[in-house]
Amino acid sequence: MRKLLIIGGVVLTVVVGAVVFLFSSLDGIVKKIIEEAGTQVAGVKVSVGGVKISLSEGKASISGLSVANPPGFSSDPAFKLGEISVTLDTGSINKNPVVVKEVVVASPAVAYELGSGGSNLDALQKNVQAFTAKHGGGKSEAKAEPAKSTDAKSEEKKLVIDRLAITGGQVKLAAGGIPGAATTAKLGDIVLTGIGKDSGGASSAQVAQKVLDALVNGAVKSATSLGNVLGNVGDKAKELVPGDAGSAIKGLLGK
Repeated sequence: MRKLLIIGGVVLTVVVGAVVFLFSSLDGIVKKIIEEAGTQVAGVKVSVGGVKISLSEGKASISGLSVANPPGFSSDPAFKLGEISVTLDTGSINKNPVVVKEVVVASPAVAYELGSGGSNLDALQKNVQAFTAKHGGGKSEAKAEPAKSTDAKSEEKKLVIDRLAITGGQVKLAAGGIPGAATTAKLGDIVLTGIGKDSGGASSAQVAQKVLDALVNGAVKSATSLGNVLGNVGDKAKELVPGDAGSAIKGLLGK
């Protein structure tokens, strides 16, 4: 009997130890998942500074998330996102879709680089769109079929995001090889609501595409507003960047 109690105590200790390890390592596990999944979706390296999760409160925070530039652009990140806070509906964590009440991204920094082949953000958009199409995400979230529970093995976790806000951002505009074509503007606040709500949930790739599209559109608007500040940079763009790309850059800069 004493031996059985000792064995039982050892087993219990191992189980408790495993549970404690899981929860103490949860932040690190999620950090790794974000980096690996983000890199696959964006087609460039995605890195995360840190993750803090409170399952009991249904809250998480992500800091130091950066998205590298595509090949052919500078070594600076295309995006550096400030503190990201996430509030979950804890009752949906074991369901599909998972409901996210709110995501707030504070003080993102967007580098908008123009080149002869287009912009770095255009390249990132194409990467995400290609990943989404390849993995069955489709072009239209609204037409996606609701998640089915009959095939749990192949079922992908989907998300419904009630509100996603990006606030206090900055856009740095740079046109390679053009003197004076580097300046910063305020990124207008972006608020998206009901992501995945009408389609039974959105995949991670669909969410990424939706957020990236909003960021790119916001960055383009901010960059366009810099036309008066940049003076004759548009003419220099036309001279230094050949063909239609140069005309596009000149038009974007408003000169």
